Amino acid sequence: MIEADQRRALTELRRLDWAPTPEDVWTALDVHLDELNGAAGAAVLHAFEEAEARRTGSPLGLVVEGQHGSGKTHLLRWAREKVQERHGYFFLMGITDGRMFWPNILQTFLRGLRRSGYYRHSQLVMLLERLSERAEVPLALRRQIRGQSPLTPATLDAFVTAVRLADPETGRECRHTLRALVLMASADIDVMDLGESWLLSAPDLEQAELTEWSLPKPGMSAQAVAVQISQLLALTGPSLLAVDQIDVIFAQSSDVAAPGLAADLGHGLMDVREKLFRTVTVVACLPTSWQRIRQDSLASFEGRFRQETRLARLPSREVAESLIAARFAPLFDVAEYKPPHLTWPLLPGAFNRADKYTPRQLIQRADEHVRYCLAEDEVIGLADFDDHREGTAPLRAPVDEAGMIRLGARLAELTASADVDGALAPRTEDREMPRLLEAGLRAWAVEQGGGRFSVQPVEQGNPSAHAWLCETLDAEIEDEAHWYIRGLSHAHPRAVQARLARLRDLACLDPMIKKRRAYLLRNGPWPTGPVSTRVRKEFLDLGGIITGVSPDDLRTFAALAVLLEENDPALPEFLRADRPAGNTTLLTEILGPPSGHDAGRPGPAPTGPTATAVPPTAAPADEPTGEPGIQVGTVAENGAPVSLTLESLRKHSVIFAGSGSGKTVLIRRLVEECALHGVSAIVLDPNNDLARLGDAWPEPPESWRDGDAERARAYLGATDVVVWTPRRESGRPLVLRPLPDFGAVLDEPDEFALALDAAVATLAPRARMAANTAKADRGRAVLRKALEHFGRTGGGRLADFVDLLTDLPDEVTSLGRARELAADMAETLKAAMVNDPLLGGSGTPLDPGALFTPAPGRRARVSVISLIGLPGDEQRQSFVNQLQMALFSWVKRHPAGDRPLGGLFVMDEAQTFAPSGGTTACTESTLALASQARKYGLGLIFATQAPKGIHNRIVGNAATQFFGFLNSPTQIAAAKEVAQAKGSAVLDISRLRTGQFYAVTEGRPFRKVSTAMCLTYHPPSALTTEEVLQRARD
Repeated sequence: MIEADQRRALTELRRLDWAPTPEDVWTALDVHLDELNGAAGAAVLHAFEEAEARRTGSPLGLVVEGQHGSGKTHLLRWAREKVQERHGYFFLMGITDGRMFWPNILQTFLRGLRRSGYYRHSQLVMLLERLSERAEVPLALRRQIRGQSPLTPATLDAFVTAVRLADPETGRECRHTLRALVLMASADIDVMDLGESWLLSAPDLEQAELTEWSLPKPGMSAQAVAVQISQLLALTGPSLLAVDQIDVIFAQSSDVAAPGLAADLGHGLMDVREKLFRTVTVVACLPTSWQRIRQDSLASFEGRFRQETRLARLPSREVAESLIAARFAPLFDVAEYKPPHLTWPLLPGAFNRADKYTPRQLIQRADEHVRYCLAEDEVIGLADFDDHREGTAPLRAPVDEAGMIRLGARLAELTASADVDGALAPRTEDREMPRLLEAGLRAWAVEQGGGRFSVQPVEQGNPSAHAWLCETLDAEIEDEAHWYIRGLSHAHPRAVQARLARLRDLACLDPMIKKRRAYLLRNGPWPTGPVSTRVRKEFLDLGGIITGVSPDDLRTFAALAVLLEENDPALPEFLRADRPAGNTTLLTEILGPPSGHDAGRPGPAPTGPTATAVPPTAAPADEPTGEPGIQVGTVAENGAPVSLTLESLRKHSVIFAGSGSGKTVLIRRLVEECALHGVSAIVLDPNNDLARLGDAWPEPPESWRDGDAERARAYLGATDVVVWTPRRESGRPLVLRPLPDFGAVLDEPDEFALALDAAVATLAPRARMAANTAKADRGRAVLRKALEHFGRTGGGRLADFVDLLTDLPDEVTSLGRARELAADMAETLKAAMVNDPLLGGSGTPLDPGALFTPAPGRRARVSVISLIGLPGDEQRQSFVNQLQMALFSWVKRHPAGDRPLGGLFVMDEAQTFAPSGGTTACTESTLALASQARKYGLGLIFATQAPKGIHNRIVGNAATQFFGFLNSPTQIAAAKEVAQAKGSAVLDISRLRTGQFYAVTEGRPFRKVSTAMCLTYHPPSALTTEEVLQRARD
């Protein structure tokens, strides 16, 4: 078994990142060895020195070839630091193609100018400061030029004039571009947008604003503007333009066979080298990509670039060992662990043949071995990197059930308190929206498992995108799919147009290439002017998507941001099981709905633009599978029978339907069919219409189908139907067990902690210690310590615990006034036992085992729990919470094993117990069941008349969904939105007849189904209270 400190260290080592992103180029190097760059590093510095020595033209470009993982991006990251240390400028070109080459070069300059330079100021501010020094601009004006105080037209005029006098030719030719760059540096967002819009030649800028800043109508081409920016940069220093995405362009375009792509790229690169000033162009790509450009370009192309540098494998074992030691060291520091040697658990001898690997391959091998050790729960020294051991043991530890519930509660708490207004406000969206979207996507990537998806960092300040998700399709040829997402709440047309254009150009949208997607999130109206209308249409025609984002989704992302920061060890398993990110409306729309598979099974197939049709993993619901099936009804169009397998109900079901839809009949038929197969059920009955599940029809209904009469007789003869009436002693009362059986879990620390948490959650509200006050905090602490002492000394009844509180032993806790607080809680609990018969009354103790176990001679029990004795929502929610916690604990001790379905739990009016907005006493226990019960074979059926009123994590965890008649326009729209996430618009939902539902389950599309009539008596009116009590007594 791994020691605790070793486990902590290995867990930290799992954070190894072997694939730097384009955004990482802009961050400081954490690890660097000069030997990694080899001759390539020296060649880049030599080329940059040539640019330093020039006053006008550019040196020959440089090509750095290297296979996947050989360190091309690392080289560019190192080059950026070196360039900026030497007072140069660095620019990184993103995805482009030959047809939009110069517009992308211009966007590359504008994005790069917003990036930090050597002294942490943006490169734009550094350019303007250096021009100010060169032109001897007075210090009093420089703060305005740098954007540190409000800019005036007079200051701008003085600056432009000073630059023109210092450098007459450049100052005259580039004066308008210089003005726009100064405006772009302004802290005033409207002034900044004006400068950027002019540089991008946006049409229909207001003449009054242009006149104010002495700017003409824009009309220069992207090439002309980019060349003038380069000319201004050259006055103060050389530049390095890095091109690092050519491989992605070729890979993404291969399926559409873009004609002349290589030639267009070659011509663009040659053009850049010819026209830019004091700029060295460095192309980093796979050898195959450069070969394509050379073959398809003009003969003169090769004379513009040096192809003399190639990155390959690690140069020596010493470099390999030093690399791993350098990557491990900061992680050991975080874990506060002193390893026996610097590369532990990799033995020094493992590096003897490490020079056959690229840097990325070596780090991947190290990561695989670390995960193997954790999976085997043993530290095994790796003696040879060729010894593959990944996958020989499960990588996931046993599920931490206490962690699941703890994180579920924490997520709900954080979601309820999250403030996301800043993400939807123009002045703060660039600060808040990236943080929230990144957290949502990071959590979503963990939910998918497998490491196929990664979240790329985005630029700071005024980014072109607020989030960027990447899917690796083929690492060897660097084929990737990309999703770019940006919020946009600005109302000014110019701000909208500029930000939309930057998102479009960053994504390099092409309707023929489905591997690049851009999503603009906007809740407000779109500007109505002709230019705004046109740019919106262009964006959509190129494949861009404009959609809204709900505050609820953003609150979920805000909560996930905190959870990711807290990094609870159980978080990955919680995310894979609960899928809070994947169940949000936004990510469902962008990336597809959660797959609904059990945690621990293989992750989903590729989604979004990279998705391909795959055979269903489960047999269609209405085709024979050899498994027990339950009859649901028939397909409305052709009368074909529709059934569900028992096992499919493990993945839960949800019914969205209003009054008169046949919802209650469908619930009853599902329960009856399960009972016919020996599956017992617990059914909540809030409306007195399910307590007849033991009543025979006085006459066979006309709507019965062939065989239903025999099935009804079989059901009534083999099913034990019991009606329970909590708080109604004249029926069949149930009383709570507010304290768990501590003795049963005393030897299981995790189970004991879970039981303790449940007991505190139950008793704190009853003891009036659930408030958010200092006294309540102290009271809960005393309550927890008292319960822990009570549990470890044998436990017992609630009355016994109250006696302990009345005279709390001194050794229980050292908190001040603990005895006083305990005595006060004891009196409050005594009053609660008097006032609430569920706590102190008589009746059958709440025990899921009793609720599920049929009487002798019966195959199944249906326990209908009538809520007539709990008239208030809070009372019902509190009782259901206790029931669900008991059910969760019981089903873990009694899993279904090899049976397709172990039991059924039915919750009608589910929006009352787990609403989408706010939290009730039973929200967390409901969500815990929804995400975890399937693993133990417990199926859940939720029913609601309010599709958006039920918590979205319940909907996301339900693989089978039924949509019935609704007549409220609001609820119809909500149902359509939910249905769209499953692949259907459900256009005629308001015209469905009683008993007709749209149904969808795994492996089957939406179908209109005519459901079967229930097997037990269902007249139009519900039972009276006395009729319910009578059935409970029978």
